[in-house]
Amino acid sequence: MKILRLNYLFILFPLMLWVVLYRIKASPQSVIWSDAEGYYMYLPALFIIGDFHKIPERSAWPQRNEKGEMMLKYTCGVAIFEAPFFLVTKWHCQLKNHDWKDYFNIHYCRAMAICGYFFGFVGLFFLQKTLRRRHSEKVVVWTLLATFFGTNLFHYTTREMSISHVYSFCLFAFTAWHLPRFYEKTSWTNAALLGGSLGWIVLIRPANALIALFVYLYGVYSWRDLKTRTRFFLEHWTKVGVAALTAIAFFIPQLLYWHEMTGQWVRYSYADEKFIYWNKPKILDVLFDVQNGLFLYSPMVLLMVLGIFVGLRERKYHAPALLLIFCLATYIFASWWAWWFGGAFGHRCYVEYYALLALPLAGVFEKIFAWRSAVLRWLVRAIVVFLMYYGTKLSFLYNHLPGLWDGADWRWNFEKIRWVWSYLFKW
Repeated sequence: MKILRLNYLFILFPLMLWVVLYRIKASPQSVIWSDAEGYYMYLPALFIIGDFHKIPERSAWPQRNEKGEMMLKYTCGVAIFEAPFFLVTKWHCQLKNHDWKDYFNIHYCRAMAICGYFFGFVGLFFLQKTLRRRHSEKVVVWTLLATFFGTNLFHYTTREMSISHVYSFCLFAFTAWHLPRFYEKTSWTNAALLGGSLGWIVLIRPANALIALFVYLYGVYSWRDLKTRTRFFLEHWTKVGVAALTAIAFFIPQLLYWHEMTGQWVRYSYADEKFIYWNKPKILDVLFDVQNGLFLYSPMVLLMVLGIFVGLRERKYHAPALLLIFCLATYIFASWWAWWFGGAFGHRCYVEYYALLALPLAGVFEKIFAWRSAVLRWLVRAIVVFLMYYGTKLSFLYNHLPGLWDGADWRWNFEKIRWVWSYLFKW
């Protein structure tokens, strides 16, 4: 068991790395494309082009400032993760006499793929450490495998790893692991680490500021708990201030970029993209529609939600906080003009939240493994394994035919159901 505790993620890591290289082999340039390109372009602009005012026309979803210069729509949070991998690859290309100024060459593309994949596993590592505090090793293993293979986290770790979600997953998992340390020992260092993780999360995707609710409501199950937590923050206001300053520090590069390009310190870069459905949110579509509905493409999340309700009854798994966050996140996603969030495998905006939803999922597995009936235990295990197979298999189908999964033309009919079903059981 000790060997298992030390090594099972280290065994899975190289196996999945082979999957990553296989999945991007046919089109490595697709790693830095669309949103991923928008996050990435900060690095070539800074380290190769040498001028943010000369970003080329091909940049993804570009905008222009008042001078007509190309601007980046996305914030720089992902680029901070990618910077070490980018600089090592630049040095490698220079050493091997590759065209290091071609920042879309195969070497940079592979480096960005490995970068996203690596931090996805860093997130799994912190999630593992969090789960081990309260659960047996068997529960931990099943929870990690179900979270990774049974949701679209697999897809965004092994195929579209260069957009923001796997990096946010890593930071969410770190925050969940770090919170007990912060509350048990509210030191300057722990406050700064917490504030830094929160600031980085918001810099990557502002909507993920919901993670602050998890920080505040962590371990809160009653009004008395809530009053105690409020008193805690008031008593430690200096540490809260340090956390806030550390969070703000992560925004300094972004503020400098906006000021350099526009003369303004803060800019809403999404132009006409807004929350147009706030009064009629597309909640059922977000959860069930064939166009990236959460439960349709990642049915394992149903077990996670079940775990939340089990936790509410038993005052476990931080269920009140997770239920509130899940509902608010769903409302926010359902209010956005593109509630399906473009060409994606499943609803991609929930990927980072799996680092939190895995906690009640572990509680569900703990109860299942305690059932007296061996037949029922093995039946549920078989269902979970099938859901893992279902998610990964559909991800490979999306890998081959991405264009069919976006837009009004992707609707279920008998022919498509038969086609997808035949693919699921074709080796």
